[in-house]
Formats: sequence, C-alpha cells, structure tokens
Amino acid sequence: MNFVLEKIKEAAHKRLILEILYKEKDGSCEGWRDIEPYSFNDDDKEFGLYAWDVQKAGIRRFTIERIIDIKITERHYNPRYNIEI
Repeated sequence: MNFVLEKIKEAAHKRLILEILYKEKDGSCEGWRDIEPYSFNDDDKEFGLYAWDVQKAGIRRFTIERIIDIKITERHYNPRYNIEI
C-alpha cells in the first residue's frame, strides 16, 4: 500500500494523471482507468482516494487497497478542485 500512496502523492504534487487497475467491490475490473488525484479519505473502514475519473467524467472514491496496479503518466492536468494531498 505504501508504494501506491507514494505514487498518488507524487502524481498529485506534479499534477500528473495516474493510470490505475482497480478491483470493484464485486471483484470485477474495468481495465486501466485514467484519474486525477485530489484528496484522501479515511472513514474508519477503508482508506480512500477522491479522484476525477477521466473516462467517466466524474469524481469517484477509490479504496486504496483495491488498487491492483498504478502508473504515473507524463500527462498533466489542470486541477478541477483543490488538491489536498
């Protein structure tokens, strides 16, 4: 999990889009997703990330433990919200 958190922090700091492989609650995976990281959330059950999902054109909450793989791209983004990471 530390590897994932470090990648998220680096991407947020540099305003770079992340590519993630994410396992849904039902166990399915939609493939690689492009996201813009904005903030972390801890609700006592799961540690999460709020990010803009580029393909779905909306803000989403991703559970950190369900991120299977993560890559920092070289594509910059203009923040839609305050980055709190």
